[in-house]
Amino acid sequence: MKLKRPKLNSDFWSSDKLFGLTAMLISLVTLIIFVKQTNIMDKQTRLSVLPYLMIEQSTNSEAHTIQLSLANHGVGPAIIESRKIVYENKEYDQDFYTFMTESLPELDSIEPFNWSNVYRGMAIPSNGRVTMIAIGSNVEEFERFGMIMGKLQRDKSFYYEIIYSSIYGDKWKLSSDSEVPEKLD
Repeated sequence: MKLKRPKLNSDFWSSDKLFGLTAMLISLVTLIIFVKQTNIMDKQTRLSVLPYLMIEQSTNSEAHTIQLSLANHGVGPAIIESRKIVYENKEYDQDFYTFMTESLPELDSIEPFNWSNVYRGMAIPSNGRVTMIAIGSNVEEFERFGMIMGKLQRDKSFYYEIIYSSIYGDKWKLSSDSEVPEKLD
């Protein structure tokens, strides 16, 4: 028994069916373009609020001041999710000022002239900065604090980590292990 191949009937491909199939094809292509465009707009929106935190140290030898700041160089606000400092195998959930004044006895005699707390939920606006600690006023304090900061930066047991997010919930980690923030999944 031989199977017969159906013949294409010219009545099957009427102009109405061709127009209908063409309209469906155009609709499908339009839907694909719409989905792609929506994804591009979502990426653009997320990038338009991208925070970029950095820890900056400013030193003014003439005025005898050292300042440690958390600066947002991004185009959107950075929302602090958590902060952590590890020193000599102890973990501290503290900001830099509290850690330095409570955990480093050599800083007992140095009085900061400016400091701010960095806490969970804090928002640092675009191009904003928070002075975590500023020391200075006389040569002795300036030199002693500079030596302590240098020693701390070279100490392998010292580690800090700040987790922050954008307003869309995308998260990054700023740590002493890396010079740039690392995106978290």
